[in-house]
Amino acid sequence: MTTAPTNPYAPSAALAEDEARKSKRPPSRLLAAATTLLALPLAGAGLYIFGRERRFRGWIAAGLCLWTTMIVAARTQLPKLFVIGFAGAVLVWLASVGDTLIAKPGTWHTRGRAWLAAVLLVVCARAGNAAVKEWLVEGFQIPSGAMIPALLVGDQIMVRKGRGSIARGDVIVFEYPRDRSTDYVSRVVALGGDRIEVKRGVPSINGVLLAHVDVAGGCPANDEPGVPPNAAGSCRLVRETNAGRAYTIMLESDHPAPDFGPMIVPADEVLVFGDNRDNSMDSRFWGGLPVDHVKGTATLTGWSKDPKTGIRWSRIGRTLE
Repeated sequence: MTTAPTNPYAPSAALAEDEARKSKRPPSRLLAAATTLLALPLAGAGLYIFGRERRFRGWIAAGLCLWTTMIVAARTQLPKLFVIGFAGAVLVWLASVGDTLIAKPGTWHTRGRAWLAAVLLVVCARAGNAAVKEWLVEGFQIPSGAMIPALLVGDQIMVRKGRGSIARGDVIVFEYPRDRSTDYVSRVVALGGDRIEVKRGVPSINGVLLAHVDVAGGCPANDEPGVPPNAAGSCRLVRETNAGRAYTIMLESDHPAPDFGPMIVPADEVLVFGDNRDNSMDSRFWGGLPVDHVKGTATLTGWSKDPKTGIRWSRIGRTLE
């Protein structure tokens, strides 16, 4: 009876034990934490990589529930529910990051594929966010004072995407007709087929003057470069009513905008004005807005930060008139 020769190149028992121990090491905790940070709104996404799948499912369910609440609230103009959803989503996301940092490794199935799993989770989260922005809700930052007093510089508005039910009085976000890569925000004053004329700051639609009632109180300051601040006595707030909807506009006596019209709005267009009527580049200067340029209707203010003084807590979750 002969004995099979020993392989002189076979790994030693100690080396084999070391390799086996390495194969049992969990994926990087840093990778798991980074995945949780980057895969918003998939809260706790990194716990999947770390082998804590039950906790991963719990955080995912909580995070998606709160993000869904935010989306529904923004689309249906429920500011209090939006604030609750937003605050809850942020807290859940931060808590899931902390959980990922302290969690003990579980039984993971991604050894050797952890980076691939992380990339797939982040890509899925980003694709979901992009889909929501494209078809449901998107946030837009207000960079100018053209919509004072309804919107101030630094407000972030939530916009219900779509153009199916545009009405007079709606605040809409649209692609600027002279440069469609630039987004503008203004208020719809007239619809296709309307005959509109503006004299001494008062619009008339189809021969009916819009009601204007003075409102007590001072005007918010213009914060735009090149636009003079409101001087005492030169500015007044006016409550304008259009098709049964009332909202506040700002008029200035020192440099009023010129009269406009008469004009019949084409069937496939709308006419938009800024609420800061005498400091707004709108349809009075570049004409009607094609309906297919409209991105959506603003519903509420989701966040607000003054460029000089910081967060405006009182403006968060305000319904837009």
